[in-house]
Amino acid sequence: MRALPTMAGRGAVACAAAPVPRRSLLLSTAAAGAALQLNAEQLAGTRPLRLTRNATGGAAAKIRASADAAQAATFSGADEAAAWAKKDNRRFLHVVYRVGDLDKTIKFYTECLGMKLLRKRDIPEEKYTNAFLGYGPEDSHFVVELTYNYGVDKYDIGAGFGHFGIGVDDVAKTVELVRAKGGKVTREPGPVKGGTTVIAFVEDPNGYKFEILERPGTPEPLCQVMLRVGDLDRAISFYEKACGMELLRKRDNPEYKYTVAMMGYGPEEKNAVLELTYNYGVTEYEKGNAYAQIALGTDDVYKTAEVVKLFGGKVVREPGPLPGINTKITSILDPDGWKSVFVDNIDFAKELE
Repeated sequence: MRALPTMAGRGAVACAAAPVPRRSLLLSTAAAGAALQLNAEQLAGTRPLRLTRNATGGAAAKIRASADAAQAATFSGADEAAAWAKKDNRRFLHVVYRVGDLDKTIKFYTECLGMKLLRKRDIPEEKYTNAFLGYGPEDSHFVVELTYNYGVDKYDIGAGFGHFGIGVDDVAKTVELVRAKGGKVTREPGPVKGGTTVIAFVEDPNGYKFEILERPGTPEPLCQVMLRVGDLDRAISFYEKACGMELLRKRDNPEYKYTVAMMGYGPEEKNAVLELTYNYGVTEYEKGNAYAQIALGTDDVYKTAEVVKLFGGKVVREPGPLPGINTKITSILDPDGWKSVFVDNIDFAKELE
């Protein structure tokens, strides 16, 4: 069974960066360094990333590929595959996106949103820097992974990405702090349309929107990632069957011509969720090159990849260990082209040691 996260610590000042663990489980798939050899098309998310650092060739590569294939699961049918995905030990690990000014962004997140700087690493030979921020340890909380690529100070957020959600004790006080620090407030505190939950919207220095929700005492303050989809029923089915999520709630707003669905691995007041939004009549969105992906934990990347294929997803990186390390991952695209990376739970725990 999935363990609920513990109470998140809060702080207005960034903590000292922890010692950098060995190479990250994702080898920073958001980074545009030499290790990943990203071109503009890859940054825009139209092609799968090709990891080349420490890659071996020839017979060794064939042996590794054969070993990976041998571990692949075989389900008797779609029902068995969907049932396995529901039982798999999954949770949201982190969300990856690119920023143009890392120091300014860290300052905003720590001083205005109350996050802590969990760790930071610079990879000069590959020309990128990562920072991990959140409200508690990575082994029990959903966190953000910021990527700064040397010399790139601006990205196109696109029309498909919506916002991140932050649960706080007092929305009005948070908005006051954001404004006092020079942040941009795009929606003043007040009840959500058609409901009673108090919310506000602010923007970080890069233009990413954050919905501030009044949710006192929540154990998971970083609580939402909102993405727009072109077919909501199709998206719900995919995330339920291929990703093992639950449809926590669905709300139609005909007055404003949109419908939202909350998907996740537990009650949204205690866990991070994926908020899918369908705007009436809109079937496609420009995704830009800023938002990258969500990382999810799994007990078996091989079975995960097979389930994804059975339910209409696209595997853009076949399951197996990353070159040079033993962390096993698989990368997928949902029917709308949004990327997720599934990471082996045991390997992830080792990465944080």
